[in-house]
Amino acid sequence: MALQASPRYTLLCPGPVNVAQKVAEAYSHSALSHREEAFADLLGEVQRDLLAIAGVETKSHSALVITGSGTAANEAVLASAVPPGATVIVLANGEFGERLSGISAVYNSTRLVRSGWGEELNLGLLSTLLTEIPQAMVAMVHHETSTGLLNPIDEVGRLCRDAGVPLLVDAVSSFAADKVDMNDSGITFLTTSSGKALAGYPGLSFVLGGKIDFSGLAAYPVKNHYLNLARYYQVLEEEGQTPNTPAVSLVASLHTALREIHTEGLERRYQRLFELAAHMRRHLAVRGLYTPPARPQSVVLTNARLPENRSFADIERGLKARDFVVYDAKGPLRGRFFQVSTIGDITAPDIDRFFAAFDAL
Repeated sequence: MALQASPRYTLLCPGPVNVAQKVAEAYSHSALSHREEAFADLLGEVQRDLLAIAGVETKSHSALVITGSGTAANEAVLASAVPPGATVIVLANGEFGERLSGISAVYNSTRLVRSGWGEELNLGLLSTLLTEIPQAMVAMVHHETSTGLLNPIDEVGRLCRDAGVPLLVDAVSSFAADKVDMNDSGITFLTTSSGKALAGYPGLSFVLGGKIDFSGLAAYPVKNHYLNLARYYQVLEEEGQTPNTPAVSLVASLHTALREIHTEGLERRYQRLFELAAHMRRHLAVRGLYTPPARPQSVVLTNARLPENRSFADIERGLKARDFVVYDAKGPLRGRFFQVSTIGDITAPDIDRFFAAFDAL
């Protein structure tokens, strides 16, 4: 039976996202061997562009490219970059912080500092633990996608810097949408992925860190072969390559997405995404579906209230029939909220069309 062409949905979800035409063309036209010098050059440019978004340079930092989702990058750090004998303190106030804890517990002694979903992180307890635990590493999520809120990486970074402990920041969904500066925030390792605010196809993830920090990992016990960052760093430094066969087409298309970001300019991009999120939220507020939260919110997505007497299944089905995709809320927010996002190849007219469809449900 012949496969039927799928409709092109407008993806108002925090990944996967709609990609620009140039990015799609780069994916289709990337006939390239990963062991050619041209691919090493491509990888070097991807590394440079990723580091520039993080506010650092190739002379001091590296960006390791992993074929896998953002979870693969997080697991790579937690499996291969935790100092021997250290306890990982994981700060969590939503699903993805708790996921970090679950990954860490596979490999390390782990202490979960849990706050309620959407509540402030318990930095008082973190400060106490940093004085009580002889050797530690801290892990946290920047944009907690389950709630839409931003966590205070600068404050946590100061505590970690003062205590002399490394900090892992999961910026999987915030990177290239909400400003992050690795040096200013005291971040040792930062993880992100291709299919969210970078506006590429899903399937690649990245670990950004200082060259000094990466070079020290060779002395650590090997707990995971495929995701061992010491191998990735060594092969990148010596050969300009990845240790395993990468998803070449994804790297080529991401290279184009990154060039688009830097052509637009980071400040203009941040402002554009801020305005798109504000446009979405104004529409929701007029319909009584959104109240601004007290805490800082990411521009990536908004948790919107479900209309009275409407289930998410009804909303989802009606919107999908009109070629729009939104996500259900998670955990304790499920059944009361749904998620809408404005990253990827999305414009204000797309948002207006979405609400015309929403009002017709």
